[in-house]
Amino acid sequence: MILDHRTLSDDVAKIIRKMILNGELNAGERINQARLAEKLQISRGPVREALKLLQNEGLIKHETNKGTFVATLSQQDAFEIYTLRALLEGEAAQLAIEHLTEKDLKKLERLLEKFHQAMVEQDLEKQAQCDILFHGTIVSASKHNRLISIHKHMDTQVGAMFLTIANQVPLRVEQVVYNHQVLLDALRTKDCQKIQKTFSDHYTAALKDLAKVAQS
Repeated sequence: MILDHRTLSDDVAKIIRKMILNGELNAGERINQARLAEKLQISRGPVREALKLLQNEGLIKHETNKGTFVATLSQQDAFEIYTLRALLEGEAAQLAIEHLTEKDLKKLERLLEKFHQAMVEQDLEKQAQCDILFHGTIVSASKHNRLISIHKHMDTQVGAMFLTIANQVPLRVEQVVYNHQVLLDALRTKDCQKIQKTFSDHYTAALKDLAKVAQS
């Protein structure tokens, strides 16, 4: 695989990110930089730079004298990611009410169709992408720039969290399209209280399912 050297470290980061999201690199797995560089037909420098970028995103962790590993998302990670998203999206969805157009709602419906197709194809990477795009579309409609920026910064960790749930609570992934349809239906009501509760429930339910797995 030959990459464009103008943005090499970014390109490499995208490839490694994709490898993590599609399960080619598993949580806790040690990353062999030399082997990865050889596979991509590049020097180790851009690989090291890419791993630093992914470390900032929380997908990679480096342990002194041990090496670089794919980060393992813990129950605490899940709690922090999902409770923060619940707070951000509950507020964003209410702000979005006056800005969401029928075109936006149609876009959300199309994303749900793509979501369903990705599930039929058992393509976890596409499922994670659909999940991120669905929520991102709603948050963007809030027109709250700082909220949008904070929310977007978490996208990669949310993608990794989606895969964690897919591996630990496969039944939840099977009902994921329905769970998102409930969010869309709530938005159509334009009822602020209902919207806030529905978005909060969306994430607290995921946390409860993960907690059940951890206790079993």
